[in-house]
Amino acid sequence: MSIASFFLDLIYPPKCKFCGASLERESWEPCPKCQKAPFWLEGAQGVFDGKHFLRCVCAGWYQGALRDQVLAFKFSDHPQYARAYGPVLARQVRLFLPGTYDVITWVPVSRQTLKKRGYDQARLLAEETARALGREAVPLLEKARATPAQSSLESAARRRKNVKGVYAVPRPEQVTGQRVLLIDDILTTGSTLEEAARTLRAAGAAQVVAAAFCRTPQD
Repeated sequence: MSIASFFLDLIYPPKCKFCGASLERESWEPCPKCQKAPFWLEGAQGVFDGKHFLRCVCAGWYQGALRDQVLAFKFSDHPQYARAYGPVLARQVRLFLPGTYDVITWVPVSRQTLKKRGYDQARLLAEETARALGREAVPLLEKARATPAQSSLESAARRRKNVKGVYAVPRPEQVTGQRVLLIDDILTTGSTLEEAARTLRAAGAAQVVAAAFCRTPQD
């Protein structure tokens, strides 16, 4: 450890990025306690079938402390949390989606949202997940217009209508014949992932699989 790092640790003690507990050294991985937290999905709980995407894997339940943190990541200027989420999601991808994709991309926000927020949380998550997988995430989709937040819409039908036709593939030659891993932050009804996957398939993607960091529990 460098002298600078030593004094930084004294002034700003390393903490778990998931629960805030003190750590002996800086780490973006969940602490031992958080690794056993009830908000993580186990086994088949984290795998969901789709219509336009073959399968989606998720890492955690969108509830409790994890929900609060993901909301901060998405809406309260904490883009650094992607560094903690990426390796966790990458483990799910390795476990449940090996050999199913050629290229990694994400579900993008609109230009208006990007300007307002200052970052695209799904892009950051995709980049960190890809890095943990030894790959690179590339932009394949764009969102043509801003829409109300999916979280503001209660019914699945309204969510589907809200995102219908909003995505486009600017360069279809990058997609044709490719098996795509599509990444997003939260899966609720699956409407956003389905529409983004449908757009990729219409542009010539051979197959789409998906990964989302959190999944909303269904009643």
